[in-house]
Amino acid sequence: MQQQSVNSQKGEIEFRRKIFQQQVEGKKVFNDEFDARGIEEILRDRMKKTFEQMRLLKERGVRLSPYVEIGAERGQRALVMENDLHATGAAIDISYDMLKSCEYYKNVFHKKKLPLRICCDANHLPFMSHSVPFVFCYETLHHFPDPTPIVKEIHRILAFGGYFFFDEEPYKKILHIDLYRRKKLYSEESLKRSLLKRAFDYFLSMRNCNEIVYGVIENENMSIAMWKKALCVFEEKQVTLQSPVKPIASPLFDSKQYLKFLLAYLLGGEISGVCRKSGTPTDKEISVYDMLICPSCLEKGHESRLTQRNLLFFCSKCGCKFPIIDGVIFLFSYQKFRVLYPEIFKKVIKGQKKKT
Repeated sequence: MQQQSVNSQKGEIEFRRKIFQQQVEGKKVFNDEFDARGIEEILRDRMKKTFEQMRLLKERGVRLSPYVEIGAERGQRALVMENDLHATGAAIDISYDMLKSCEYYKNVFHKKKLPLRICCDANHLPFMSHSVPFVFCYETLHHFPDPTPIVKEIHRILAFGGYFFFDEEPYKKILHIDLYRRKKLYSEESLKRSLLKRAFDYFLSMRNCNEIVYGVIENENMSIAMWKKALCVFEEKQVTLQSPVKPIASPLFDSKQYLKFLLAYLLGGEISGVCRKSGTPTDKEISVYDMLICPSCLEKGHESRLTQRNLLFFCSKCGCKFPIIDGVIFLFSYQKFRVLYPEIFKKVIKGQKKKT
């Protein structure tokens, strides 16, 4: 299973930093990305959709709290969870700048409560095994060459009887030829293209966006077989393929709907699902803070709880310290921390040396 490279992770961090500068600080960095007002309208729509989907899950008996959101970006969906659905949990992302902006958007959307924000690596989620009742993500798993390692990590941290929900992930379209590279996704020319031209782009062009320029993985070629392999760790699942020619939607493993499945398979589209981890859930209440473990120990196969000390989280087993900066907790293994956020890592190490 191929994993996300360090260069791709660095690209994520650098690109999201520039997005923060444009959409929060008001700097003109990109001509083909949304400004502050444009992204706020998009976030409003995403928050509304999240509320409706989570409300329906709750009505089905899915326990939403405590939750972990993977690839949380600006934390807009976690703000809905905390303030509108009265759930508590953690919003995690590899981008410190995106997580930092959650406080800005809390004020923009007039919310009172912030989620716990954790900057970490999705390949090594800093949570105890079998501890989190609900994990969810949107538009996240396609940023990895293969979703299987991430789904396995999600399954590891899920509590017995817990649920994993994902949405807005692409799967491969068979009827497609790369004849030309389309205009940048959010460029003015691209946004004004007619429906017919967009249809040509969908079937005949290569994806083009700033993420790709910065080395971010935009994997739209994950086959249905790859998704099946990634999700096989869950015995119970309801997975749907949604084709762009609506209302073609087919349960992923329903062999009775041959025609719908064939159309969805050929045309490509988005995949979403609700997966349940087997086992009997517990009624025991646990704070998301009590689920946190040391990422350095986790890389070595150990699970060691963390203790908070002012603006640091401390591991008594290995002695590693993890800072809280602008309300964001950095929970990378020291090896990964040193590579992805060298300046912040140096400050942590210098602080340790001064005290010793």
